[in-house]
Amino acid sequence: MSERFAQQRLSRRTFLTFAGMTIAGSALAACAVAPAAPAAPAGGETAAPAEGALPFADRTLTIFSAQHHHADVKELWVPIFEEKTGAKVEWIEVGGGDVDAKYAVSVASQDGSFDTMYTWETLNAKYGRTLMEDITDSFDSGLLDGLVPAPRKALNFLGRQYGVPFDSNMAIFMWNKEIYEAAGLDPATPPETFEQFREFSKATTSDGKYATLFTMGDANSGFVTYISIFNSSGGQLLSDDLTKLQLDTDEGLAAMQALYDLFVTDKTADPAGVTVASSIEQGKIFRAGNMAHYYAFPNHYTLAQDPEQSQVVDKVQTGIIPGLSLRSGSVNGFEGYAINRFSPNKELALAWLEHTISPEVQSLVALNWGRPPALSATFDDPAVAEKAPQFASVKEQGGYPSPRYGSPFYFDVGAVFVEHMLAMMDGNMTPEEAVSTIQGEAQQIIDDYWAKAG
Repeated sequence: MSERFAQQRLSRRTFLTFAGMTIAGSALAACAVAPAAPAAPAGGETAAPAEGALPFADRTLTIFSAQHHHADVKELWVPIFEEKTGAKVEWIEVGGGDVDAKYAVSVASQDGSFDTMYTWETLNAKYGRTLMEDITDSFDSGLLDGLVPAPRKALNFLGRQYGVPFDSNMAIFMWNKEIYEAAGLDPATPPETFEQFREFSKATTSDGKYATLFTMGDANSGFVTYISIFNSSGGQLLSDDLTKLQLDTDEGLAAMQALYDLFVTDKTADPAGVTVASSIEQGKIFRAGNMAHYYAFPNHYTLAQDPEQSQVVDKVQTGIIPGLSLRSGSVNGFEGYAINRFSPNKELALAWLEHTISPEVQSLVALNWGRPPALSATFDDPAVAEKAPQFASVKEQGGYPSPRYGSPFYFDVGAVFVEHMLAMMDGNMTPEEAVSTIQGEAQQIIDDYWAKAG
């Protein structure tokens, strides 16, 4: 390999890693655990509020969140919390892609300026032991038992619970019935296998329009694309202890070959996907009527029925994702909140976490946001079933694997995947070469992490 090519490759990977939110690097996540702020006083040591008084009157809770939570969490959930508790809420938000860098700095500075914080599987794995409070023994186990198991597990790292999910969001399959019918396909019958998905994609690629789009624009989105296909292969990408990448297998190659077939052999996946780094943008393309089908998050169905932002109202239907070896597989997008371990307000932050999974808030998650709730009982609400028919697909999809493979080295490993998958899609590598190269380079990243973290 020439020095020039090696430098180009490093530059490309660095870009992908930065774009995938690992600007501050893995070293901070591997640091020894720093001293935390004192825990909240035990119940007997806290003065009880006067009779009739609100439990947290005149207290202030600072929430650190992502911008895409503003309309629902800040505008709808926060006022209810303030009314119930008497607390005042201060809100800090950044773009979702900037959260990782902020948390890395917060670890280094032992930042206690916010009390509760946005999280998802990889943030939980990367910062659980260094920034987030371990709530395994302090959070009401009865409340946790009422949650859908998969998202609860996603915010558990190596046996310890660091966050509480507010949704059970995972990708499902969505298609445009009008495009199916125009292509001579049954508009009520989606593909069930990946081979059928290929055939349906060929039938609906024409006139300069591609059948589908997969996001490949950064380390996170491209890794998610691969995982969403791999999870129906019957394989397990990471060992249970997160020390071994298990890509160089029949299952790993089958998923890589599937992507190669869509992008290179069949040319049915829109090549513009290599610049798309967000499922939000992916959904906009579908709602413009510009593709036949894709792996969609459930709230995309709600958006597709909104005439103010959709050209496909009443033209879409949902089902489960067609599979490679298994009938189906998916990838999760679970989100939740955690407590900042440096916060002096942990008791109040714990009350916020409980609030996010209350029946009242969980109904808002389902009915207003269009996301599947984390609270199992909310699925049985007749109003939810009527307004969110896509949740029937979510419940069925939940019977199949949907791990995100969140880890402290997720973004770094994702950058390796995307670098070589893009080379494969450009015709510069075979699927076999991509799998072998990724296996070696990504495993080295994993080994280096554990050598530092212990």
